[in-house]
Amino acid sequence: MKKSLIIYRDQYLIAVNKPPRVACVASKDISYHETLTAMVEKEAIKEGITAKPFLLHRLDFPTSGVMLFGIDPSKREQLESIVRRSSNTENPTKKTYIALVVGSPRDIGVIDYKLPSRTKGELINAHTEYKVLRRAPGNFCSLVEATITTGRKHQIRRHFASIKSPVVMDDRYGDALFNRRFRLTFRLGRLFLHAQKIGFWHPLLEKYITIEAPMAPDLKITLKRVETPLRNA
Repeated sequence: MKKSLIIYRDQYLIAVNKPPRVACVASKDISYHETLTAMVEKEAIKEGITAKPFLLHRLDFPTSGVMLFGIDPSKREQLESIVRRSSNTENPTKKTYIALVVGSPRDIGVIDYKLPSRTKGELINAHTEYKVLRRAPGNFCSLVEATITTGRKHQIRRHFASIKSPVVMDDRYGDALFNRRFRLTFRLGRLFLHAQKIGFWHPLLEKYITIEAPMAPDLKITLKRVETPLRNA
C-alpha cells in the first residue's frame, strides 16, 4: 500500500512530506494534476477532509521535505501568519534543512547575507545558522544542518554558495564540474536538500508545534554511498 504524504493533521492544517521533483503549483510546463497541490487534494479526500487544502509556503521543485497546507479556509489569514513569523517575533517559525555541501565549511557558522525580496527585488536581511554533522573522507563534501527564520527565495542555496560551499547538485548556484563528477560517481540526479523540520507557534491551537519529515530514499542511498563512512565532525 502506498504511504500517505500526510505526516501531521489537526482541524486547521496538515503537513506533508513533499517528494523530490514535484512542483508545488502548475506552470506552462507542468499541468495541475502533476503538482503537489493536486496530490495533496487526493490525499485529503482519502483522509475525509472536505475542504480544499491551500499552500502556506513552497519548496523548490527538486527539494523534498515538510510542507504546510491549510484546510480551514475561514482561518486562512491566521494560518498564513505562521510563515510570516520572522526572527524579530516571539516564537518565530523555524525551518531546519539537511544539505550536503561542497567542501568543508567550519563546524558551526552563521551566514548573514542580504538577498533580494520575492516581490520588489530589493536586498533584505537573510539569516542562516548551520552546523556540520559529518564530513566525507577527504573533506570533499560535508553534511550540514541549516536553520532559517527568514524565508528568502533559494536562501539556503544562495547562502552556502556565498561561502564557497554550494549545495551538492545545485544546478543554479553550484559547482558544475563538481556536480558532474558527483552525479557520475554517486548517481544522484537532483539537489541534495531536504526540509527536515518545521517548528512554529500554532495560532489556533495556541501552542508550539514541531513537525519532522523523514529524509527521502534517494538522499539516504546517496549518503550510504558517500560515507565510507562519513566521520563525525
